[in-house]
Amino acid sequence: MTLTKFEQSGFILETDSGYRLAIDIGSYTPLERLAGISVDAMLVSHIHGDHFSIEQIKKLSPKKLYLNRECIEMIGEETLSSEIIEVKVGNQIDIDDIKVQFFNVDHGPNVKIRPKENFGFLIEADNKKVYFAGDMFNPSGIDVTSLEINDALIPVGTFYTFGPKEALAFAKKFKKIGKITPMHYHKTPETREEFIKLATNKGFYIN
Repeated sequence: MTLTKFEQSGFILETDSGYRLAIDIGSYTPLERLAGISVDAMLVSHIHGDHFSIEQIKKLSPKKLYLNRECIEMIGEETLSSEIIEVKVGNQIDIDDIKVQFFNVDHGPNVKIRPKENFGFLIEADNKKVYFAGDMFNPSGIDVTSLEINDALIPVGTFYTFGPKEALAFAKKFKKIGKITPMHYHKTPETREEFIKLATNKGFYIN
């Protein structure tokens, strides 16, 4: 399994068999960066444009698109080539050989448009576990204290999500993390650098 990072909170997970799952590739990723890239399926955590963008979805053209009801309603009259599958908090589904658990995370008090559902994802593929915290401002969602994770994808950008110190405190709650990939710092790149310093000083491996 490989994980490729894109702008803000975007990723593409590719399994050993070549199946590609996109996650939250939104408006901050230039369309030209997606040229020649195709994916089999895509997850979207919530309605905000840096996570959910119809233009980026069209460019990637996933065969299957997993959205909550709020995102589906936002599509409106747009025509997409993807099969749209509605998902909810608490769902546990199989996407090819990938298992995904959906949980709700607290986006905090600063968002102007509050999502009705703001997903985090626990993903299992190729005998590895990936925890995607979404736009988490306060520790929330599933209990992580007994989780052993290969990859933890954690926001560090402050104001709308964890800042560096809060992200580190949250990472310490896990039973074990193989490596951490900071995300959601596009407008505040200095928060990534601060987090890296804090986390490496505590023995975490940063991707």
